[in-house]
Amino acid sequence: MKKIILFLFFISLSFSYLSAQNTNKPHSAKKASTLSAILPGAGQVYNKQAWKIPIIYAGAGAVTYFAINNYQNSIKFKNEYYNRINGNTADLLTDYTKYTDENILSLYDAYNKNFQLSLVIGAAVYLLNIIDAMVYGHLYEFDIDDNLTAKISPYYLPASPFTNYNFGINLSVKIK
Repeated sequence: MKKIILFLFFISLSFSYLSAQNTNKPHSAKKASTLSAILPGAGQVYNKQAWKIPIIYAGAGAVTYFAINNYQNSIKFKNEYYNRINGNTADLLTDYTKYTDENILSLYDAYNKNFQLSLVIGAAVYLLNIIDAMVYGHLYEFDIDDNLTAKISPYYLPASPFTNYNFGINLSVKIK
């Protein structure tokens, strides 16, 4: 419990340091991405987009849960398969006595593949966190004023004897 409180205290100090940055310095996308690489979500705080932190940690938590669950089940079925192959009947799982050796091996393979997929998705969540901080760090000072407008509308052209129906989306950009 003391470690959790100390960790939360460290995070709150980090976020208060980030929010108290000197505004005279230009905004740095490199700093935002570095902060997100060190502590996921710190770059979003630096970019003043702290509302994204729960999304990042919910994704990381879900991936961690599935990775741990799939890893534990893959180890369970791996040990079950080895016990069956080696004839060690004392250590067999009673819930899986009706399963064949091939079924147990298939369950192991499925959980092992899901574990590996969870690791890949976890790496993707981590990289997306860094990319998001870097992109919004570059766009931090981007200003859209009233002189720039964009309009998206559906497009429809009726059929003629020489053409078919045409459907699409029309994007018009006006710069005053």
